[in-house]
Amino acid sequence: MKKTFILFIIISALSYSCKKIAKVDLPPNQLAEEKVFSDTTSIKAATAGLFTQLGTVDANLVRNASLYTDELKTTATSASNTEFANSSLTVTNSSVLSIWQNLYSTIYKANEMIEGLHNTKAISEDASNSAIGESMFIRGYSYLLLTRIFGDVPLVLSTNAKSNATISKSSSASVLLQSIADFTTAKQLLTTDYPLNNGKTTANKFAALAYLSTACLEAGQYNRADSAATAVIASGKYSLLSDIKGVCTANNDEAILQLFNQIGVSPLNLITTSGIPQNQISETLITSFETGDNRKANWIETIVVAGTPYYFPFKYKQRSASSGANAEYSTYMRLAEVYLNRSEARARIGDIAGSLADINIIRNRAGLPPLALTLKNDLLNAILHERQIELFNENGSRFFDLKRFGLLDQTLSRIKPLWKATGEVFPIPQTEILNDPNLIQNQGY
Repeated sequence: MKKTFILFIIISALSYSCKKIAKVDLPPNQLAEEKVFSDTTSIKAATAGLFTQLGTVDANLVRNASLYTDELKTTATSASNTEFANSSLTVTNSSVLSIWQNLYSTIYKANEMIEGLHNTKAISEDASNSAIGESMFIRGYSYLLLTRIFGDVPLVLSTNAKSNATISKSSSASVLLQSIADFTTAKQLLTTDYPLNNGKTTANKFAALAYLSTACLEAGQYNRADSAATAVIASGKYSLLSDIKGVCTANNDEAILQLFNQIGVSPLNLITTSGIPQNQISETLITSFETGDNRKANWIETIVVAGTPYYFPFKYKQRSASSGANAEYSTYMRLAEVYLNRSEARARIGDIAGSLADINIIRNRAGLPPLALTLKNDLLNAILHERQIELFNENGSRFFDLKRFGLLDQTLSRIKPLWKATGEVFPIPQTEILNDPNLIQNQGY
């Protein structure tokens, strides 16, 4: 991992300052080619660094997105925490700024890799295609997140500092199409194997297909979402864990994409060992579990303080260094989510039987009886509920799902007194507005 870290530092050094979306301090091209694009080992290390960058986004997104919706509540009193808990963000929120800057930093690095790889002759075509595929995946993933969080955003596809410095927003629909195009290119270039030796910690063909299904759901391309999800499920490379306690363990059979760490502890764990938990499961979520649901018993933990029970997320179970079967990685995509993607896609195109089959696979694993619904709207409501339970506190899923189903305003207006309908997108950070005269603030901020 030393080489990976060193090359990540090199790539970081080549990257832009986050003070502007596209104001970059580009080094001489010779430095990039000599240091980063000189051999296959260097390329693999550099692409691994792209995935490491995603951890900088997680730190500000996953927990805060759960606070923003109806999954978590918190005892933390910082300005940023309070704004997320109230679902009432300001243009100076520090976590929102970090999400924006880190995603665009990741995009710049991916663009730099794509450009550099197209210009180098130092490595084989197979190695180049793999690295370009990884970079395309990262860019597609970053734009999928950006448009789901902020709506219309600048679409930066090169490292050209001059053209990027005053770039305007592109429509959310255009950004989604770019994300779909990137995932499509990635799945064509990547193989079914994972490129590195530390597990499922960079993308392969099926990771690209899994996220292609997600992006196509967002874009309303339901047949494509169905096909992409089916390719993952039918591959036989992944299987649902019978013991759901281990869904976040490193390289488990259900995992499709995870983030490597050296100590076997995910920074996304919210474990409390004493006292009142800072991050607690909300009443809305705790009461949404059906009787007998194994997920409640295995993914939620209780601590009693002064006779009062408090509940906190327990999908991640390690708080200290762990190895072997106990090691955990931050988990981005699981096979369960792909089944639910396909269930939703099939419901939306009217394949009720196919949709029911998929949702019932997930319910069966949770110890629940199968559903026998016949109406499309009833089935879609059941799918949203199943996603709420299966994917809680995972990668902002609840926020994105409520938006896609058109129920965010209806859901949050009942429980968040300061909620406004314009909160379906986060504000563009004020510092970015000041730095780029062509950036327009989102409505309501």
